[in-house]
Amino acid sequence: MPVKKTPMLITFYSKYEHRLLMLFVAILIAMAFAVSSAKAAGEKADFTVVNERSKVWSIQSADGAFTAFKWGTAGDVRVPADYDGDGSNDIAVWRPSNGTWYILGSRDGKSAQITWGVTTPFPTGGIEDVPVPADFDGDGTDDIAVWRPVDGRWYVLTSKSSFTKSIVVEWGQLGDIPVPADYDGDGNTDVAVFRSMQNRWLIAESKTGNMQQHIFGMAGDDLLVPADYTGDGRADVAVYRSGNWFVRDSESGEIEKFEFGFTDGVPVPADYDGDGTTDFAVYRSGEWFVYESENPRLRSVKHGRRGDVPLNTLTVKPSLVAVR
Repeated sequence: MPVKKTPMLITFYSKYEHRLLMLFVAILIAMAFAVSSAKAAGEKADFTVVNERSKVWSIQSADGAFTAFKWGTAGDVRVPADYDGDGSNDIAVWRPSNGTWYILGSRDGKSAQITWGVTTPFPTGGIEDVPVPADFDGDGTDDIAVWRPVDGRWYVLTSKSSFTKSIVVEWGQLGDIPVPADYDGDGNTDVAVFRSMQNRWLIAESKTGNMQQHIFGMAGDDLLVPADYTGDGRADVAVYRSGNWFVRDSESGEIEKFEFGFTDGVPVPADYDGDGTTDFAVYRSGEWFVYESENPRLRSVKHGRRGDVPLNTLTVKPSLVAVR
């Protein structure tokens, strides 16, 4: 039977239409990514403090709205993070005495209790897990997670599974300080530790499985403040030392020093202007000082009083811990 040939003109138009379709799909994907990125970049950090005596959380949003909630008891570890995926941090504490997370959702105002984490018996006394909530599974919502000092393991209860399934990663050892962040820019938080005895950062890249090592900072003198200060989508290794910020650029590897703060101030780095880049910021006696990265300028916000604890410090860690 003779084969019926398709005219060249029709074949040409079929390929042309196919290419147009593929181009259209690519444009749609690019637009969706741009909208998603713009939405993520548009979230501005709130100013939040807690009164140690009353346990009242006072929150001033970027638009000036004010709310207050009483949450937690003595001995709780405060762990504000976005557990419901609405782009805002939820009020939350972890109670070492029973290993329970008490979360007040910002989306619907509902409370949740999830048991995750323990205090491990040790020859010299109990050693508590270190809560490290972050987005380890890359779904845009923070996971409930702890790092266990006695065995160097990360126990992550994933938000992707509605907090029903977990993953365990072995990384670190007793005496290390957990410093999780997205160092490789793939959207997943990487497990990482700072080893005080060596001033060494040990980072396990979730994208490749490779290890980054950086000798950076001075244990005992510095506060560890990893975040994306350069706007390239990757967290930079960084420390805060008596009013000075030292940042290792994740792209170039160059060390940058930025003088901003006070010897008695507390670093509170976060994205206050909504441009997707972490701003240098410090809190001092009820006043926030922010150096915005989008249109570089200094601004101050009065929120809190002497003795209040600022809560934009979840990623800020000491560079030296006592091992009991």
